[in-house]
Amino acid sequence: MCEPSHFKTYLFWRVKHSRIKKETSIITRWKILSMVYARLAEEYMKESVLYDIRNWIPQVLTPAFGLDDSEKEKSGLFVEDLCRLQNAHWVRDTEVFAHERLRVQLSPFLSLAGCTATRPKALVKLRYEDIEFQLFPPRVKGRPPIIIMKLNLERVKRSGGKRKRKGFAFYEAEDLACCGVTFMLALALADGAFKNKLTSLSDVYSLVVPSGTDRIRLQWDEEWAQRPVFRDVEHTANGIRVSLTKALDYSKHRHHLIRLGRTSGFEKKLEFYDLRRASGKRLKEALTPEEHRQIMGHRGDVYERYYMPSFIDRDCQAIYLGSTRRDDLIRAVGRLICHENAPKALTDVQKFEISQDPRLLELIEERAQCVRDLKDHGFPTIKSAKKTKWFEKHKSIQAEINTLRRKLKDDLLEKSIADFHKTVHTAEVDRQLRGIRPADIITPPNFEYELEERGQVAKLLFKPLDGGRPKVYPVYASTDADDEDEDEDDEEGFSQGETDVESDVDWETKTLADEDLDVDSIVPMEVEEQPRAPPLYCAFCKWVDEEAGPQKRGHVFSRIDSLSRHIRAQHLCPRAAGEGFDCPYQGCSAFIGSALHFINHTKHQHGLSV
Repeated sequence: MCEPSHFKTYLFWRVKHSRIKKETSIITRWKILSMVYARLAEEYMKESVLYDIRNWIPQVLTPAFGLDDSEKEKSGLFVEDLCRLQNAHWVRDTEVFAHERLRVQLSPFLSLAGCTATRPKALVKLRYEDIEFQLFPPRVKGRPPIIIMKLNLERVKRSGGKRKRKGFAFYEAEDLACCGVTFMLALALADGAFKNKLTSLSDVYSLVVPSGTDRIRLQWDEEWAQRPVFRDVEHTANGIRVSLTKALDYSKHRHHLIRLGRTSGFEKKLEFYDLRRASGKRLKEALTPEEHRQIMGHRGDVYERYYMPSFIDRDCQAIYLGSTRRDDLIRAVGRLICHENAPKALTDVQKFEISQDPRLLELIEERAQCVRDLKDHGFPTIKSAKKTKWFEKHKSIQAEINTLRRKLKDDLLEKSIADFHKTVHTAEVDRQLRGIRPADIITPPNFEYELEERGQVAKLLFKPLDGGRPKVYPVYASTDADDEDEDEDDEEGFSQGETDVESDVDWETKTLADEDLDVDSIVPMEVEEQPRAPPLYCAFCKWVDEEAGPQKRGHVFSRIDSLSRHIRAQHLCPRAAGEGFDCPYQGCSAFIGSALHFINHTKHQHGLSV
């Protein structure tokens, strides 16, 4: 019987014989008890019972035992606090870890917990197979590839009765201390977890993405793929060593965070949910309600539960860290993976392999026996035995043969394609490590079309872009003479203005653009050396402040710390939180999202550390 008195008696006994001191603790136990009842009784409690207990706990139970009914402080650990933690972690912390790998692990753990707004236990047992590093071609030729880390969170809390995995993508952050990609890559290199046995960052940055594919995927060693990334230490005969299979417990992660908070000087005892709350607030301000509920793992409507993709194509890293948004990179990771050399049909060897399948040979023998039976009954051909049981038997066997042969072909082709994508990038990395570089220009294959007009349309649609600006071609019914003139104009137009710098559109359509490039038409890019202004001047006063006089505009500071104090006090601190602004440097079109973003941008783009 679902009687309120029974539950009240239990809850009273539970508080009396336990160390419960807060009202929220007994409320949580009551919620768990109601859920257990619903699962065992296969029905929900009556609303009158739930209402009675909800009011009885604060009105009777709390005063009887003097329970603390104050609400817990729900603070957020925002990016400024995270930078403070990282600084204390690497600069000011004097604590000696059992193994210094534990220090390295904590840094990306904090960054990923903040950028994903996930519950900490989803990251504790993160394995290498849940991570994938992908290399994309740089926007400027000759530079290192762009490294993207794809993160799949499988061990997440159930929402709406179901466990829905989440996928994220991260790139190298402007602030190295908060860059989870660099740290995770360092851990993988230290472990030797890559299948290609990469040992240093130079091995990774030396790789070149071939023209025939949009990315290179770094594969894991089969043993390392199943091992956790954030691992604990163990005592061995040779001393303390990092375990290969034991993940670091959540309690130890929490202990390290609390101790780090104390080192940083925080009054509050930090918890990982501080990161989750801060990130959730930033995500709520930047994303739609559906995307926000998906990232946070909260219950949503039908669209979120059944139609929203598992991969989150928003730059959660930049949203949390306040750095430059790179949504194009995130969307590139979420796109379907393609490679022009992937198998498209079975080879002759594979077809012969299918023809020798035992199940297929057995059916073929049954069909041959059926044909012999037809002839024994006086039918010279199969068609002549139509509407007989032998004909129907032959027809049924033939259908089984066709179905099995089709299934064998489909399965083998799918397996070939999967094996290709599984090994092609590993083979590409091996070739490049042996010194075999991919060709910069790949000779496009010659296609023959049944209709000449199709070739003309294909040529117009997939011409490489000139200087990042698409050319507009009039498409009309033309004579042969018009076609010749048009082709000559095209050749002249595309022989000029080619540079080694790829535009945004060229990078997105790299495969199509590279196929039609003419080596002879490429003109080296002329790089004009920018005139260098005095190093210690204020760009805000020099170019932005319209009311500044000539003396203020031309003032040069004698020391970098004086300039730094001036910029922070006069130009950065007065701005409202979250107020963006254009870069004050002349000729720079970057949009600055925060003070931290401006400091990083000025350091990397203008060579001034303020």
